[in-house]
Amino acid sequence: MLTIKKFMRTLVLISLLISTGTVGAQESGEALKLNTPAIKASQRLLMDVQSIENNRLVAVGERGHILLSDDQGESWRQVLIPTEALLTRLFFIDGKVGWAVGHQQVILKTEDAGESWVVQYSNDSLDQPALFDIWFKNANNGIAIGSYGLYLTTNDGGKTWEDVYLENLEDEEIGFSHFYAVAYEPDSKKLFMAGELGFLAVSDDLGQSWKKMDSPYEGSFFDIIELPNGYLLTLGLRGHLFRSKDLGESWEEITTGTVSGLQKALVLPTNKVLIVGSDGTQLISNDFGKSVKLFQRDDRAHLAGAVALPNHEILIVGIKGVLKAQLN
Repeated sequence: MLTIKKFMRTLVLISLLISTGTVGAQESGEALKLNTPAIKASQRLLMDVQSIENNRLVAVGERGHILLSDDQGESWRQVLIPTEALLTRLFFIDGKVGWAVGHQQVILKTEDAGESWVVQYSNDSLDQPALFDIWFKNANNGIAIGSYGLYLTTNDGGKTWEDVYLENLEDEEIGFSHFYAVAYEPDSKKLFMAGELGFLAVSDDLGQSWKKMDSPYEGSFFDIIELPNGYLLTLGLRGHLFRSKDLGESWEEITTGTVSGLQKALVLPTNKVLIVGSDGTQLISNDFGKSVKLFQRDDRAHLAGAVALPNHEILIVGIKGVLKAQLN
């Protein structure tokens, strides 16, 4: 049953999609863009960036933009793509094979390090309009998660996807939370999922089943990551950051010094942790999340993702496209 709270959440999400130009975007099985220099595209909204083999960078964002750089982000080119949906997240299983997900439930796959992409799945239903994260155990078995409990699985590398109803994760009053992020902890072989309204869940069987976890916060979590020492970090609205030393059994809140939304976290090669968010927020931790130091960009640009470059540089993506920062 559609409760008033769920109806209002639907209106808010639809308004967000309209404001970013993703409702009504045209889907096609044919390429809509050319493999050309991407000066303008690299200055538009980008949601995620990954570094793969041979120091190649892959970035995704608005209107289905997929950009490649082979010179540490100095120049970018835009590749052939078969969608105009906003792309939200990337995942590469190795240096060649990867996936991108986004709005309209689109799932794209590449097998040549991002040079070409094919649509494996899409659905323009407004009931569950977006995918926010994707994870693969190996080349065949993977999951994709998104709005209002959207949960897709594949066991053939994405050739087919099954829409799975996770009944035990549904709330009687509000229905399903949005599922925003998934993380794998290799030592315990557990998967963790974070989402809207304080949603946290754990899987002991790599995503075949899930159970809710006690949450330290009622607001939304936009990311969850595993740290090299086995700890977990989860982060989200109003500068909230939490750390767990026991795989989510308990959480401690970390003082961040900001009320800006925290969007994405990553572990750098030096084992420092970088967190980026809205209002130009950048948090750096030198002690596996026990404490963080706040840096804020003068332009207050919304930051959505980041990747480490050589010489202590960080390449950040967000509302202004590609930005660079020096990490001291």
